[in-house]
Amino acid sequence: MNRKALFFVTICNTILLLILTTFLFFRFAQDEDKIVYVDNIRLFNGFNMTKDLNRINGEKINKQKKKLDSLYTIYGIFKDNNQTDKLGALETQLRNQDQELKNMNERFSNEISQAVWNRLNSYIKDYGAANGYKIVLGTQGNGNVMFAQEGIDITEAVISYSNSLYEGEL
Repeated sequence: MNRKALFFVTICNTILLLILTTFLFFRFAQDEDKIVYVDNIRLFNGFNMTKDLNRINGEKINKQKKKLDSLYTIYGIFKDNNQTDKLGALETQLRNQDQELKNMNERFSNEISQAVWNRLNSYIKDYGAANGYKIVLGTQGNGNVMFAQEGIDITEAVISYSNSLYEGEL
């Protein structure tokens, strides 16, 4: 998915989330103690599975970066020594390896996000049911929840719960 499409999808999701949040807030306003929210960004970044997958995929990306850096070094040596006959093939190889690095970054980012959110959504559903919440809203820190009474942000509790499940402690 290219950046423009990803940006458009993000904007659409944010608008839909804002509309849904507003509707649900007014719909369930009489049950304030059963409406809570989590900060999606803090939740995602605080979840151990995110850290594990980033570490694993980061190693693969770093190997690709080192390979690309080596090619750039060789390219510089050939260019400095006026070995122009070898530069054309090396430029093609550099472009291919650079594109591969970009593809890896995008693919890993999408795969990590999807895998993590699939797991977190399941955990949040279980956590919400176990605690008797009518609704658990998600916010991305960009204005979806403009104000909330203290005590209804359950992000840290959900991070702790999710990490315990992920680590097999519950």
